[in-house]
Amino acid sequence: MEEKIFDWSLEYMEKAPEEPGVYLFKNNKKQYIYIGKAVNIKNRLKNHYQQAKTDPKERKIFSESSVIEWIITKSDYEAFVLENELIKQYKPKYNVRLKSGSSYPMLVITDEDYPTVKISRKYGEIKGTYFGPFLPAKTARAMKELIHKLFKLRTCDPLPKRSIVCFDYHLGLCSGPCADKITKKEYLEDANVAKSFLSGNVKNVIYQLYDKINHYTQKLMFEKAAVVRDQIKAIETVIKKQEILGIPVEEADVFFFSGRKVYLIVIRGSTIIGKEELRISNEEFEEGNEILILTSYYNNNYIPERIILSKEIEDLENFKQWLLKSKGKDVIIDFKLLPQVENFIKRNITFTDLDSLKYQFEKTFGFKLPNRIECFDISHLQGSFTVGSCVVWENGFMNKKEYRRFRVKTVSQIDDYASLKEVLTRRFKKYLEMENPPELVLIDGGKGQLSVGIEVRDKLKLNLRVFSIAKKEEILYTDDGKEIKLFENQELLKLFTKLRDEAHRFAITYNRKLREKEALKSVLDNIEGIGEKRKEILYRTYKTLDNIIKASDEELKKLGIPTNVAQRIKSYLK
Repeated sequence: MEEKIFDWSLEYMEKAPEEPGVYLFKNNKKQYIYIGKAVNIKNRLKNHYQQAKTDPKERKIFSESSVIEWIITKSDYEAFVLENELIKQYKPKYNVRLKSGSSYPMLVITDEDYPTVKISRKYGEIKGTYFGPFLPAKTARAMKELIHKLFKLRTCDPLPKRSIVCFDYHLGLCSGPCADKITKKEYLEDANVAKSFLSGNVKNVIYQLYDKINHYTQKLMFEKAAVVRDQIKAIETVIKKQEILGIPVEEADVFFFSGRKVYLIVIRGSTIIGKEELRISNEEFEEGNEILILTSYYNNNYIPERIILSKEIEDLENFKQWLLKSKGKDVIIDFKLLPQVENFIKRNITFTDLDSLKYQFEKTFGFKLPNRIECFDISHLQGSFTVGSCVVWENGFMNKKEYRRFRVKTVSQIDDYASLKEVLTRRFKKYLEMENPPELVLIDGGKGQLSVGIEVRDKLKLNLRVFSIAKKEEILYTDDGKEIKLFENQELLKLFTKLRDEAHRFAITYNRKLREKEALKSVLDNIEGIGEKRKEILYRTYKTLDNIIKASDEELKKLGIPTNVAQRIKSYLK
């Protein structure tokens, strides 16, 4: 029956050339369904046809296509390059690739008379020296702020020429080249030190800074020496936070393939500076698709001197040649993980025995383990600052990019059920718009919380299972009346308590953040001379009361807080 459905393809296979090239499956609307490359196009298409008898993905490609086209190339390498370009351009439905926007932020020290630091997601789009990528993305913004604070590279763009400095100069984020507050020579020295710092050569940076302290001290320039001293302290703090130092490789990207997941670990300056799970589009990663993930990643991201892969890949020589043409020099490719990286992976990447979990789940509940589970919790402080959290589990891993938090708007007193109902209603409505909504929702609580979940689900007519989990007893309540004692099944206990605890942590964190912000602002309301503008400046700069207490009068004065008001603040807070 299935072979007859695919009979339309036999005519194309007979006509297909026995030469290298790219082949394209299209539907009747001329949309690209799948693009592949082959040394022998005819043989590769016949192989697809045979695989369609047993492989669900291959069957989908044939069932959704109506035409097969091909482009003959001079060599296998030309086919490799063309396949990569066509997949990037047309984004076929069944080609595994990284999601669009999966380029990661880098910092650029610009190539200008007075360089500054910028964030870029595309290597080469800004003229300058690139550093990174930074994982997760928010660390790029944090590092940019640190560079301004440490080395005071200008924050304005383009550089104006004026006699009065801007507010960032008084905040200590810029050295004021626009108003000639620093010589060009000193400014370029700071920019070069910033480059060394970003490249990981922290040891050399500190030696240079100590030399500058000696130079300024000998010339009785104590204010400048104090600035350099603060730079050294901040850099030493950064070093202490770095977990893995002294790796015997200066620069490398490590790709770790685990089941249907792909992780990137970035090494710069002989230090691990970040890790990230790569986001796969359309399909999960499958064995044999490693090369498509790699080329998709390096289409937009910086290519390092060395690439380390946790497994050997097909088309290695074509990939090496492609990297050579892209980077302009040879890239070393290794297949052996460094011991330091292996230890880092063991500590930082959680592995789940999905096969065992799937078996236990289906045996216990009578349906297959969903690919996606969302878990909800409510948090408040005596009825105030009520918030909700939603955390997401996908195929054995917590997907933090999909987490959501909610500020409860319709409940003004202590009412967990009403708060939960609002949060679930807001979130469940989103399921109506999602392509792949969760098949199971877990709620932190007992039978009462379960009833709220079922009520909201039924009202919106969602095809969704709802469970709840009670603390301490670790009993799971299901929407079909079961009560599962999780202590009797360690696999399920680990899954559901991990979800519950993560939802609780996420909710508590958001609740605390709201309380701290409100507490700071309400305390400042009691201090004469602090209006809305100064209150906002103090919160934006210091975040906590403790940080304000530690700030010097001179520092507060630079923020526009008069000395007498600064003294009132210190007196009140102490």
